[in-house]
Order: sequence, then C-alpha cells, then structure tokens
Amino acid sequence: MKALFLAVALAATPRPAPSPVPSTPPTEAAARPFLVERLGHDAIVRMYAPGVPALSREEKRVAWYLSLAAHAGEEIAYDQLGWDTVALKRLLEGVYLFGREGHAEPGSFDAKLADYLARFYGQTGNHDQTTGQKFVPAFTPAELEAAAVRALKAGAPLGVKDEAALKTWLGGLKPSLFDVGFEPQLTSKAPPPGQDILTASANTAYGRGVTLKDLEGFPEKNPLNSRVVKVDGKLVEQVFRAGTPDGKVPRGLYAAELSRVSAHLREAAKSAPKDQKAALEKLVRYFETGDLKDWDAYNIAWLKANPRVDANIGFIETYVDARGQKGHWEALINYRDARENRVMELIARRAQEFENRMPWPDAYKRKKVAPPVAKAINLVTSHPGPPAGINLPNEQHIREKYGSKSVLVSNVMEAAAAMKRLPLAIEFSRTPEEAARARQYSVTARKWLVAFHEVLGHASGQVDPKLEGGPSRYLKEYDNTLEEARADLVALWHAFDPSLASLSPEHGRIAEQMYRDYLVEELTNLNQVPEGDAFEEDHQRGHHMTVNFLLEKGVVKQVTEGGRTSWVVEDYGKMRAAVGELLSKLMVIKATGDYEGIRKLVREKGIRFDPKLRDEVVARVRAVEVPADILLISPKLVPVVDGKGRVVDVKVRHDQGFIEQHLERGVLGRLTPAEATRVAVRLAATPEALAEEYRKLPPPGM
Repeated sequence: MKALFLAVALAATPRPAPSPVPSTPPTEAAARPFLVERLGHDAIVRMYAPGVPALSREEKRVAWYLSLAAHAGEEIAYDQLGWDTVALKRLLEGVYLFGREGHAEPGSFDAKLADYLARFYGQTGNHDQTTGQKFVPAFTPAELEAAAVRALKAGAPLGVKDEAALKTWLGGLKPSLFDVGFEPQLTSKAPPPGQDILTASANTAYGRGVTLKDLEGFPEKNPLNSRVVKVDGKLVEQVFRAGTPDGKVPRGLYAAELSRVSAHLREAAKSAPKDQKAALEKLVRYFETGDLKDWDAYNIAWLKANPRVDANIGFIETYVDARGQKGHWEALINYRDARENRVMELIARRAQEFENRMPWPDAYKRKKVAPPVAKAINLVTSHPGPPAGINLPNEQHIREKYGSKSVLVSNVMEAAAAMKRLPLAIEFSRTPEEAARARQYSVTARKWLVAFHEVLGHASGQVDPKLEGGPSRYLKEYDNTLEEARADLVALWHAFDPSLASLSPEHGRIAEQMYRDYLVEELTNLNQVPEGDAFEEDHQRGHHMTVNFLLEKGVVKQVTEGGRTSWVVEDYGKMRAAVGELLSKLMVIKATGDYEGIRKLVREKGIRFDPKLRDEVVARVRAVEVPADILLISPKLVPVVDGKGRVVDVKVRHDQGFIEQHLERGVLGRLTPAEATRVAVRLAATPEALAEEYRKLPPPGM
C-alpha cells in the first residue's frame, strides 16, 4: 500500500467545513494532503483519482453507474455483519442529521457521536474488521435517547410512529450498541468453552442457533451466496437473489437491494465495450438467479474482458465466515493506472517461468499457466475498505482453466505509504543505516511484494483433481489463513529473481528491504490488537505463523536493545531457503486438502502472541503518532447531465468529508439510476440539501 508522498502532517487536524465546487481539478502536486483528521488512534485519510478526467465519455458513464451499483449493495454488507447493524446505522444517521445539539467541542455529545459514526462507517458496523472485536460509543444511552427524541420530532425517518415506540426500539438495540460483552466477536475461530465458531460469531452468515454440528451432512447448494437458518427446527438455505422477471426463479434474501444493483449495472452496460457489456449482463443474471453456474459464467466473461474501467462486485471474499464459505458483499470500482504497470506486466509476462521455479513438488505446478491479466489501478469507489492488491476470481477451477486478474491498487498504496507503512518501516529499523535504506527502498519493495502476492501467489499451483469443489471445502476455517500466507511466501521466494534487474539495478537491495519490511509488518500487526493475546484475522494469522516458523528455523533473530525489539535477518540466503521450505509445505497441504496439517501449523504458530511485546509495539507506534488504522475517503464522482438528464461527463472532486460521503452513498444507493443521478447533481451544488434528501427516504428494511 505505497508510494512516496511524505509531505504529510501527522498532527491532529480539525474536521473541514464543506468546500465549494472547485472550478479546476485538485492539484496534481506530488505532496498531496492525505490526512483529513485524527480519530483517536486511527486516521481519516483521503484517496485520490487523478486519471478520471482522461477517461472517455463512455468510460466515465460506466464508472458512474458502476459506482451507483456499489452503493446500492452496501446495506447488504452491513446486514451480513450483525443482526442489528442496519437498524443501528439508521438510528445513528438519523440522530447525526436531525438530533445533534449544535455543540462540536471535544467531549460533547455531538463530537462523540461523530467519532463513533465515523468508526462505524469505517468498519461497516460495530466490530473492528481486523481484530473482530466489538467497540462501543463514548456517549451514554440517556444521551442517545434524548438525541433520538429530537431527531424524531425533526422528521428523521426512523421507522417508528411516536416517542413511546422509539424508546421501545432503543431498548431493544441497547445491548447491540452499548454492551461490549454482547456478541463481542465478529468472527470467532477460537470460541470460548460451550460455543463453536458459528455460535460465538456475531455475523449473520448463519441463523441464530445454527451450530457447526447442525451443518454436518447438510447439502448447501449455494455455499457462497446464502444464509443457512433454522425454520421450525429444520435447516433452510436462504439464497441471495433478486428473482427473474418471469417469476421462474423466486425472489430471495436481499431481493430489493440486488434489484437496485442490477438496474445500475444495466445502465453501465449501455456504455461499456462489447466484452464488458457481456460480462455485466451475466452478472445481472447471477444476481437474479443466485445460481453459482451463472457466477462462474460471469467470472469467465469478466476474465476475457479487459476494459479501462472495471469492477469487482458481488459476494466474493469469505473472511467474515468462520467456516470460510459465505461470501461478503463487496464492490470496488476502478480504472487502469498506466504509471505503475511495469512490475505487474513483467510478472504476468513471465508467469510460467516463475511457476516452474516454485519450490514445491512438480505434481502441484501448473503445466500451462494461462497468461494472467495484471495491471495497476486506482479506485474511485470502494466498499468495504480497500486492499492494496486483488487477485480474482477465487474459484480454483476457474483459475486453473481460465487464469485470473491481478491488480495493484496504486492510490490506496500511496495513501497507506505516506500515513503508515513508510513511517513504521523507519521507526522499526534497527540502525540509522537500515532507516536510510527503508526511506530509499521500502515503497518499491511493498509494490513488488503486492504484485507477486496477487499475480503469482494466489494464482499459482495446482491441486489434486480429487478435491471436488476446491480446497476450501477441505481446509475449512483455515483455508484463508493458508492462502494469504502462501501468497506472501511466493513473493518472498521470488524477491531475488534476477529478472527484476530490468526494473531496477538495485533489485537486490529492494529484495532485502522486502524481507525486512515483512518482519516489521508482523511486529506492527501487534499494534492492531491492543487487547488480548490472539490473532483472529486470516492475514495476520498467516503472517504470524510464517514469522514464528522463521524464528524457529533460526534464520530470524529477535534482538532487544534499549527497550526496542527488532527481528533481524542474518543471512538472506538462509531465510529464503526457509521461506521455500514453508511454502512447499503449504502448497502440499492445499493441494491435498490436508486439514489436520494446516490446523496444526496455525494453532501452534499462528494465533497466540506475547502481550508484553505487543505493549512495547503499541507504545512505540503511538509515540511517533502513526495511526493504527486508516479509514479512506474515496474520490467523489459528480455527474454532469444535459437537458434530458443524460450523463455527458463525470467530474472528480477531493473535498468531501468522510461521514458526508457515507451519508450521500446511503441516499444514492436507495434510488433508481435516474433519481440517483439527479440527486447527485443537486448535492454537488448544494451540499446542505443532504439532510433533506435523506428525509425523503423510506426507512430501510431487511
């Protein structure tokens, strides 16, 4: 997540007032103002999209309508992360728009509400997306009730008829909002005694009361896009689908939301190139039927299309589900960034050579690698918080036959480099010489790691054809942990490849920095888990497992000097050999579906950490004011319409506030394409009309 933009003030800044519509695009100067404001130990950070003006009119239309499709599905994502999350969102938004007291000083109700709502938006609910731990507001139930009464009287669409009904509703939501011990963990892979990984998880992938034992032998026809619930004591699979217009496929869960998503996709298809239009039509078909055969057809068509403006939309990643089966709604809308394509193109061009040099047995090497589509992109819309890189589709059988698309997300990496990764690489350098090398090489090293991780890591290897349905069915709750660790190890294994000399004459120094930064990232992961002594998130578990393996092999040494702990590489050749050993082990486990093998590795090396070391890391990170997490504001797209309401251009602005952006998305996501476009034009000219437009919406329902 990088690029070298260091002219960033890390001191706290006030919440900016709404800015007028700029007459010219934002400055293209190298030193962009990424930091918008501090949010406790986190930071709200701006993401830029400088290439939007260069898109064609048709590409801009595609970007606009795909963004509306992304917004239309956002409440699905909230609903998937908690039984009361949509209701809490409605309540907090209504109070923010209509029930504040008008006192913004620190410690006031208004300030505490704004801080909590920003974090709620940033995490898609009231559980931290990294740790899975619940967080609660600083304001009291009494303060919230008084504000909610004010909001109701001011006309907030809260979905209750009077004050008595409001107070009853608030009472029902009180445990979800204020009790940190109620549904405390979003995804629990190490459940407390008496519970299993489903009953201890607060997400809604399975109905309340559904246990892991209940699912034994239950035939899920739609494991990716369904919720399994109990109805009259029997398990029922509720498929996510809109239903077909002819009624042959009935409406399912999230039908209203998916119908709105599809309406925007149809508008995007009208301006899309032929191959992308075909893919979008197949995506609409999938959202109608929920049939995974239609999902496969879409993914194959998506792989064949390579438009300048692209998207990942649907129920894709399975990290939220403790079983690793249920997909969580996501939507990432992007355009190609030609500036950063060199490393991606090199890896893609030589993918077969890199595959042939993998350290695992030949039986699990792909004999004919389909050339992957590899590119650098900039995001214009993202939900949830965006990654540094993407490799899709996840379906193993499609990867092996049709290949994959891999992307490096340039504008996310720029913001993260300036605000977080480069400052941490410098702070956790052992010597002044290491700090100097971090300043020089760390940004490039991260780009190379992400490129290898996505282009080769996830797309590499071949599994035993006996694994029907893919390895995730066999590796279960450990599949995602294995896959993220394996992809990182692929990057580390190839870091010293001589072909990288064509990218930089200092490729060896960059590779060494990649190894050092990988260890720094593992140390600083501890900063994101300020309580407890265990990792729950899959990327962090995979990272922790890898570093513990390297420590046990003796190729990494822990050194503490003057109260500062470092992990030191004494011989990069020996470390690379150990990387290859673990990488081979993980590939064999994946290829053979060895559940007990990965379970043993993760439980022994990937979960528990030393809380004393964590406390040291937290203190060091806070001392240099590096945020624990960054919440990204996407660029604001503003449609320009003609007299008939048709989109003739799309402008990009970088002046919107974080809360205001999410409120506007919530409004636009519940409208038709024409209505959303009209309202977006109005809000660009008159930002204060946001509350008025919100008031017109019917209360959301799931």
